[in-house]
Parts: sequence; structure tokens; C-alpha cells
Amino acid sequence: MAASIVHGGCLCGAVRYEATGEPYNITHCHCADCRKSSGAPFVTWASFQRHNFRFTPRYARTRNKK
Repeated sequence: MAASIVHGGCLCGAVRYEATGEPYNITHCHCADCRKSSGAPFVTWASFQRHNFRFTPRYARTRNKK
């Protein structure tokens, strides 16, 4: 069976990452900071072992500065 790959990043696309394997922790957070930053009643996030996580700059977008 092939390992699962999770791709993600920030909303503007400047930071991208990928993680492989199973997360060791999945959390639903409803603190004030998470609610404010997401505009939702809660956010869900997952934690992966460091050796299963990497940033992927080849997917990064740059912003034009004016």
C-alpha cells in the first residue's frame, strides 16, 4: 500500500508543504486566535513526525511588491 501524501500551505500560497504517512495528532481548536484567523467556529489541524514533513518551495508563489 502506498503512503498517503498531504499537501497544504498558507492561504496566500507563499508557503507550501507536504507530509507523508499518518498524523500522530489531529486536533479541533476553538480558541479565540483560531476562530479569528479562520472566520470559523473551529479549525482542524494535524501533526506529523518531523522526518515525514517538508516545505516545498517549488510550489511557492511570490507576491508583487508595489
